Amino acid sequence: MHFNEGIFDAHVHGHGGCGVDGFIRNAQNHVNASGLDGECIICVRHGRSGSMTDSEALLAKYMTPGRFTVFCNPAWRIEGFDGSPEGVREQIRLLIEAGADGVKLGDGESGMDVTRDDPMYDPLFTYCEENNVPVLYHVGTAPYLPPRQVFLKSHEFVEGPPYLKYTPGIDDDKPERYPIPLEVMERKWDEVDRMLAKHPKLKMTFAHMLFLSSNLDRLSYLLDKYPNMMVDLTPCFELYYNLSKDPTRSREFICDYRKRLIFGTDNEMETDPLPHIIMQREFFETDEPFFAAKWGIDLHGIALPQDVLADIYKNNYMERVDAHREVIPAKAAEFCDVLYETEKDFPELPENHKEQILEVARRFRAM
Repeated sequence: MHFNEGIFDAHVHGHGGCGVDGFIRNAQNHVNASGLDGECIICVRHGRSGSMTDSEALLAKYMTPGRFTVFCNPAWRIEGFDGSPEGVREQIRLLIEAGADGVKLGDGESGMDVTRDDPMYDPLFTYCEENNVPVLYHVGTAPYLPPRQVFLKSHEFVEGPPYLKYTPGIDDDKPERYPIPLEVMERKWDEVDRMLAKHPKLKMTFAHMLFLSSNLDRLSYLLDKYPNMMVDLTPCFELYYNLSKDPTRSREFICDYRKRLIFGTDNEMETDPLPHIIMQREFFETDEPFFAAKWGIDLHGIALPQDVLADIYKNNYMERVDAHREVIPAKAAEFCDVLYETEKDFPELPENHKEQILEVARRFRAM
């Protein structure tokens, strides 16, 4: 049921750990529950104990034609993987040739003191430039998070459901926070500028508007300077809080850069997809103030025109990825073999977890 027809979610996390069939079920149930045209499964490696979801995501893409794309995550500093610049490029080559659609990078994965313009990225970025592979990069975090409200609960014991009982800390309003000094983010933004100058052909998308939703002038500068750069509108919730401060200015910005913005939710494949989608659509499609219960903040819609919505919701992303990139079963099985050989001696992984990699390979070889 496509009750959110015309929307492709370019930013959904799938974590796995529930077996091959469990991963496939979660993926298919999640996209069906969302009512969207499709979702991009973002695979993130959480250390040695969680680094096989790429294989399951490729299988989900193959089994559900047209509904999924896959962005894979290289292992930079996970013992057992070749985290050298050339080794990272080889990891991505195997995945892209198997049918992955792009690369997901996160701050700190390659080292907390590594700058974004470090030469260690050059082999990976050059490969992506030469092979038209898009990259999604999460750089930094929000310098400011506004205060948040929660629905109040009973402070006295009452008969009834336990979720109505107040729990200190969990059921309290949250004060404003400053997760990272602004000067740190300033350095990261400068590094991004230098990185893109080194790789001008790179199809780089930055998650969460590069945490520049409170500084649209600086974001405009980067978008104007680097024609291949894009940003996604995936919440962290402060993004929509900042854009709500001046709905007219935000609307003008989004209309001006309508071809450079991509819709995403940051949903997790194992949770209800609708709360984020509903709030984001209310923000983009109405001109009304409303309370975003998921985030506990007041927002104000910006009522975008239908043609702008069409670009943001789907067109831009589908033009960003190679719509004809298919999963190649033989190549996907080859990737699984390499992954198994890498992980078979990891003591952190249960034997049945390792066997799942071989199970994916077996299924691909049977196709």
